[in-house]
Amino acid sequence: MKKIALALLLPFILLCEELQYKGNIGFEQEYFLHDIKGKRDNALALRLEAEFKYELYNSEIAMKVKGIFDKEDENRRYVDFNELYYKYNFDDSDILIGRNIRFWGALEFHNLVDIFNTKDFLDNPFDYDSKLGTWNVSATHYLENSEISLIVKLKEENQPMQDRSSIYYFLPQDYNENLKSKNRPSVFLKYSGSGDELQIDYSFIYLNGFDNNRYLSFEKGKLRQNAYIVNKFLSYATLVLDSTIYKGEYSYTLSDDEKISNYTEVGVGLEHTLYSFYDNKDLGLLVEYYKNDSNTQSFFANDLTLGFRLSLNDMSSSEILGGFSVGLDNHEKIMFIKYDTRVFQKYKLALSYQKLAPKSDSVFAKLQSAKLEFTYYF
Repeated sequence: MKKIALALLLPFILLCEELQYKGNIGFEQEYFLHDIKGKRDNALALRLEAEFKYELYNSEIAMKVKGIFDKEDENRRYVDFNELYYKYNFDDSDILIGRNIRFWGALEFHNLVDIFNTKDFLDNPFDYDSKLGTWNVSATHYLENSEISLIVKLKEENQPMQDRSSIYYFLPQDYNENLKSKNRPSVFLKYSGSGDELQIDYSFIYLNGFDNNRYLSFEKGKLRQNAYIVNKFLSYATLVLDSTIYKGEYSYTLSDDEKISNYTEVGVGLEHTLYSFYDNKDLGLLVEYYKNDSNTQSFFANDLTLGFRLSLNDMSSSEILGGFSVGLDNHEKIMFIKYDTRVFQKYKLALSYQKLAPKSDSVFAKLQSAKLEFTYYF
């Protein structure tokens, strides 16, 4: 009996010995200054993020867990497996099956081509890196300085929101999170490459399937998101010349839905770094411009963002990132600044401030927020 039990436990023992893991646990406290009736003026939450990877021969199994427990908001009490996939590596290619997150784009503050994953509105909706994992199957073939991928996205994710007392619930009505869409996959074809002599990286993407943008309809007393089919052509690139990085993103969408017209999105920017501009500190200066002519998306319609990144180059890897964004047509403004530093190697402290000044008929209201994050990394 003991031998049978040992035989059953042996794979799990081996798995634990070969298992790679990392993660973090911490808390975030946020305060809001606003005059919106019925909204909370603070938020306190515990967060957990953990990544696990097990490699065996030419394959790997990966999992990424994200959990939030909010003191006030019951919608923000959840655990989600944002990544859970199996990947097999051949000599010059690989296949992936499961749920994962992909990051596409070149710009710093807004990536208009980063369309694969749905944004996580249960987290901070202004954090463009916070996304929901997506179920997909992909195959990638690697060439000398390039790669080509075929990705089949199996389903569209629902986009739940924080409760109505949250400052980040910006809809005027109750919300039904169940997405209205056809039952079909989305197919992506992606080609990426880099230059031999020039320091350039570029990607081209074609999508036949559901657009990342959605429109709202009013059904049974609640607002509901609607997904629609598009043919979408995207590209992005970065070019490094001396101390300057030139960035660009482009997207053209052909819509199959009569409510949505065809539209174009463009984003360009540059980042110039002044190395050791004061003592041993580096200062990066950023400028980005976004333009789109969509009949449903008012954000980044004609916007200019100016920003900076100050790397203190100290033992704590301290950094300050800040910026100011303005809508050139509607004069909406966003100001933001964030300070990150390590404490005792395994701890991280982050302080941030944001001010939003929307136009008069915006779904957003005037808002100021200050946030403290303290995190332990393991």
